[in-house]
Amino acid sequence: MDRDFLSIICSPETGEGLELIREEGPGGRVREVLTDTGTGKKFPVRRGIPLLLKDDEIPGEGKKTRAFYNVIAPFYNVLHELLGSQKGGEKKLREKILSPLEIGEGDRVLEVSVGTGSNLPYLPRNAEYYGVDISLPMLRQCAGLIKKHGIAGKLVLGAAEYLPFKDDVFDCVFNVCGFRLFNDKPRAMREMVRVAKPGAKILVADQKKSGIPLDLVPHATSPVKVSEIEEWELYCMMFRKKY
Repeated sequence: MDRDFLSIICSPETGEGLELIREEGPGGRVREVLTDTGTGKKFPVRRGIPLLLKDDEIPGEGKKTRAFYNVIAPFYNVLHELLGSQKGGEKKLREKILSPLEIGEGDRVLEVSVGTGSNLPYLPRNAEYYGVDISLPMLRQCAGLIKKHGIAGKLVLGAAEYLPFKDDVFDCVFNVCGFRLFNDKPRAMREMVRVAKPGAKILVADQKKSGIPLDLVPHATSPVKVSEIEEWELYCMMFRKKY
């Protein structure tokens, strides 16, 4: 785990920084562990993915959501490609949603509920991408996609309501078709704003029938712009965190 990654992640419980240590595990194998510098609590790292969420810490209906995505993870991208072929193409949809993000060279970009990483191939290659999700099988699929496409990406197991990142670290934060599934939507919205830098663009896109969460956008943001993608029955809500 590189120093830059370690500098921006934190304990989802305390907000304290994390220290990377190596310790001897079962069978004498050395493993990486992240330790909360305040409480000493340890979080394992699996195949380079910090596990900053335990089963008993998943809120509300999140356990059912995670169980569903754990099962469909190997087939998720294929299912979306089939659905996309019926509605004008998945590539066209993702580009339409993501084009307003204004990602610049060297930007740090966070996708909340990154899933299998289906959006990442449609974004500029000159930025650093971070993804958080509650499903480890989905993140493992995402890790494979990142490697395949040569994307600079790092992944974390965590919850949208308790993002394991420090304040004001991302140049762009977005979520596509996951917001309606969050257990605590007001908190998840506040967390997306918290981890964004002042002036950063924040985008939420989801099904129109779930309702556009305009009332959840904090006051310390620019006016919200909303557009619609009719063929997919989606809304796209964009705003900036104020300086």
